[in-house]
Amino acid sequence: MKYKFWLFFTGAVTLITTSCKKDFLDRQISTELTKDEVFTSYARTRDFLIGTYGFLPDGFNRLDNAMLDAATDDAEFTWEGSAIQRYNNGSWNPYINPDDNWNTTYTAIRRTNLYLEQSGNVDLNMYKLNPDATAQQTYRNMTADLERWRYENRFLRAYFYFELVTRYGGVPLITKTLALSDSLNLPRNTYDECVQFITSECDSAAAHLEVTVSDNDLGRATKGAALALKSRMLLYYASTLNNKGHLQERWIAAAKAAKEVIDLDAYQLENDYRALFRSTTSEEIIFAHRYAPGNGFERANYPIGYDGGGSGTTPTQNLVDAYEMTDGSTFNWSNPDQAAHPYDNRDPRLAMTVILNNSQWKGRAVEAYTGGREGRGVDRATKTGYYLKKYVDENLDLVQNKTSVHTWILFRLGEIYLNYAEAMNEAYGPDQDPQGFGLTAIEAINKVRDRASVKMPLLLAGQWNTATLRDKLRNERRVELAFEEHRYWDVRRWELGVALFNTPVYGVNITRTNAATFTYEKVEVEGRVFQPKMYWYPIPQAEKMKSSALTQTPGW
Repeated sequence: MKYKFWLFFTGAVTLITTSCKKDFLDRQISTELTKDEVFTSYARTRDFLIGTYGFLPDGFNRLDNAMLDAATDDAEFTWEGSAIQRYNNGSWNPYINPDDNWNTTYTAIRRTNLYLEQSGNVDLNMYKLNPDATAQQTYRNMTADLERWRYENRFLRAYFYFELVTRYGGVPLITKTLALSDSLNLPRNTYDECVQFITSECDSAAAHLEVTVSDNDLGRATKGAALALKSRMLLYYASTLNNKGHLQERWIAAAKAAKEVIDLDAYQLENDYRALFRSTTSEEIIFAHRYAPGNGFERANYPIGYDGGGSGTTPTQNLVDAYEMTDGSTFNWSNPDQAAHPYDNRDPRLAMTVILNNSQWKGRAVEAYTGGREGRGVDRATKTGYYLKKYVDENLDLVQNKTSVHTWILFRLGEIYLNYAEAMNEAYGPDQDPQGFGLTAIEAINKVRDRASVKMPLLLAGQWNTATLRDKLRNERRVELAFEEHRYWDVRRWELGVALFNTPVYGVNITRTNAATFTYEKVEVEGRVFQPKMYWYPIPQAEKMKSSALTQTPGW
């Protein structure tokens, strides 16, 4: 039986390196542990690692209650006062950056370094020196666990560095814990050096981690997770922003890395696209967070006319227009029939991602038209005419505070197929496979389009060139991976931010003409700001003040 890899959190261990003298009469139980107290204990060492997993990114409402996609052309956040709006109006800078994760991520990296330095000190003598067969087996099991956990730490460290280099470019590579006596005036490593480090760590982790894990280890990093991270890192490395010389070998390496994940044969595309994002057991998921039962995501994103709903992150018309017609053609507002019935005969993923006007939600039709319960004129109603469906649990009763488990997917097979398709197209074109990988770019895209619940027309060999398939694939990534924190980074790595994020986002003005008839008008919602310097984040000014060796990101 295969087990998937859910990330779930227990309490993290708190460390201190000095102890305070306690009065004998102070009977409070201390939760502070020294480094030695943690890393001589098998259980505490395990718990320290679990605490480090908690630093992985959280995609649900993580930026002042908004999803990251609300800082792209795919979504608008309803609440004007949210910090996410700084990305849309261009008011972020080295002093204020809502997604600044510099300190948090380096804290996580320090934890991984500390673990790698100290985990060899775990005292297992009570089992090692006991000749009893059961004790000896326990010793062997614990020793194997500690060794595997070291490679989980190396994967985590690679992931944390990926988070940094995706935002800031080259960053200081720190692979040991630093003391106050060490020089903290550290310069950036080059972007190339960082990529080499991340991919090397992924290779080492993949060589020692298992493809599948037991029930007791659900949530831990695996071989597939390490190879998936390598795939994404090399895809970014090959992309326009980071590959000014258009080096073919980078695309080949990215294709090979993605194929390594596919060739594990450990994952399968989920038949039901909608169910994938409410599942905790899907065969498609490679690595994910699983959260304790809650309803915060629903409270933030239910349509405003439903009990407890706050509108939250709402899809734009820009995104809705990206979903093809069921015959594979592009939706066109200039087509009178399509403009009159904009949601008919569309890619099925549209209705599985976006709550549309007059569609059924929680037992009644959604009223996103002007004057409707979810439409214009209602306080905090969507500005775009749409609400978010993906990841949202429709079945919760928020009045009774009902909850459910949520899973934030970090890697899944659908992404890997699209990573592979993009890399193969850029390296060899749409339908060539000179390396003998066994899959062309078009065939990889078709794997995603042929999902049982989607069944969009397959692309045919001989009808595409590299440029036309590039556009098709970019659109496929947009709709397949919507609201999974890909659009924000994809547009940057393609170096299309000025073209796509510096233009208005649109919505739809819906008018009800009778009980079941509506007219639809595409309207501008707001202008957006994106400047070339925004492809990379600025180093936080507080960090610049600490280290004169840190060079600021160009333009900031």
